[in-house]
Amino acid sequence: MSNRSHSIEFKLEVIQAYNQEMYSVRELCSKYQIHVTSLYEWIEKFEKAGKQGLVSSKKWRTYSDTLKEAAVTDYLSGSYSLHEVVRKYNISTKSVLRGWIKKYNSHRKLKDTGKGRTNSMAKGRTTTWEERKEIAIYCMKNGKNYQETADKYKVSYHQVYHWVKKYELDGAEALKDNRGRTKMESEWSPEEKIKVQMKRMEWENERLRAENEFFKKVRGNRKEAKINQVRYEDRYTAIQELHEEEHFSITLLCKIAMVTRAAYYKWVNRLPTEREIQNKELIKAMTDLHEEVEGIYGYRRLKMNMNRQFKKKFNHKRIQRLMKVAGIKSVIRKKKYRYKPSVPQQVAENLLNREFKATKPNEKWVTDVTEFKYGQSQKAYLSAIRDVYDGSIVSYVISHRNNNLLVFQTLDLAIARLKEGEHPLLHSDRGFQYTSYQFKQKLDKAKMTHSMSRVGKCIDNAPMESFWGTLKCEKYYLHTYKTFEELSKDINNYIYFYNHHRYQEKLNDLSPMEYRTKIA
Repeated sequence: MSNRSHSIEFKLEVIQAYNQEMYSVRELCSKYQIHVTSLYEWIEKFEKAGKQGLVSSKKWRTYSDTLKEAAVTDYLSGSYSLHEVVRKYNISTKSVLRGWIKKYNSHRKLKDTGKGRTNSMAKGRTTTWEERKEIAIYCMKNGKNYQETADKYKVSYHQVYHWVKKYELDGAEALKDNRGRTKMESEWSPEEKIKVQMKRMEWENERLRAENEFFKKVRGNRKEAKINQVRYEDRYTAIQELHEEEHFSITLLCKIAMVTRAAYYKWVNRLPTEREIQNKELIKAMTDLHEEVEGIYGYRRLKMNMNRQFKKKFNHKRIQRLMKVAGIKSVIRKKKYRYKPSVPQQVAENLLNREFKATKPNEKWVTDVTEFKYGQSQKAYLSAIRDVYDGSIVSYVISHRNNNLLVFQTLDLAIARLKEGEHPLLHSDRGFQYTSYQFKQKLDKAKMTHSMSRVGKCIDNAPMESFWGTLKCEKYYLHTYKTFEELSKDINNYIYFYNHHRYQEKLNDLSPMEYRTKIA
């Protein structure tokens, strides 16, 4: 229970029982259901001021800023307890002192206590324009004594304060009451309608521009390592930069970022934590050590050195994260690049299903791209389409780059050789060229069916893989190529040889083109 819920008679009864030593302090508090702190406060007030000291004050007590600072300083010095400071400075309750201490620790100024809330502060009344001018002028002439003015004119403190502010900013005209019924849209004039539409369009354009710029700032789906643990810091940073650079409204940017204005301003005004300060010190120390040892230390040795230097035990994951923030990497035993899978634009089922036999030419085709090296680790790429029926190479293209154009040219050359009514099934792996929309459109235009290998199942495209193995074993691995021209010349010669002069038992001792011609 609070002290105000007890009458003076009750307090006197408790004090009398205490003085008679009828009960111990614990028994007394238990019997009367009061807190031991309340008991000692009543006894102290009674000894100091008698019966009058037990009367709960209902007045608003005022304290100067000097008294507040002195009380807080005494408490924070450690020489006094809360109770002793309250007694020393005659403060009403310990909770009042706690409030001052909280403000002081939050770097907020301790101001003089106001004169309290009166009836005139809470109760306003309707006034005319002349009255408002008179009240504002009177208040300014009397040193802006808002309370005295409110009492004299029977208006609220709040009203007087705002009238004076308006008068100072824009004069007597600002005190006019311009409130009224808002026009309905049907009552607008043509000029007003155009004006409103223009404003709406301007606002919408501004919103779209802000949205476009904002998502450029926060683009990406991976979490980057950072010093602090603040959520949505990338959003707050983007809001701050766009407000300063492009002068977008904070409210608009917060709405786009789906954060509150309060959260943004809390981030703007926040002070770095001890951990963030320590992280910055760690980064500086690790950077200096990294340069000193010429980058040979990884996270393990950096962790051991930081533990010694700071005389603390740091987790290796924290050291790794800070290394990532500072861009520190060991120059030895670098990790291999890890492939980041991408989502294909379109895929097809494995319709070929490892049925590598065809009853006629141009019924089933397989295709793929392979890589060759020449010169000083330079690369060349070969794209080819092979007919499953006789194993002949229908078309091929050699290029310096493994791109869409390489595959598209190969397909165009093969389609150009088709006769009317021929629409072969084309099987490929799931390379980015074969999963693109443009490749699908070319197949649809030629009325061809697309089949794809399953993920991680290269044997689904065995005929093409078999040809790459044959080509490299019988030609590529037997020579060293210094230029692209040498390599492409040998590939051209071998494919011609493979199609026309390389006899195969499964083709009745004929070459692929001889077998195709004989059947035709």
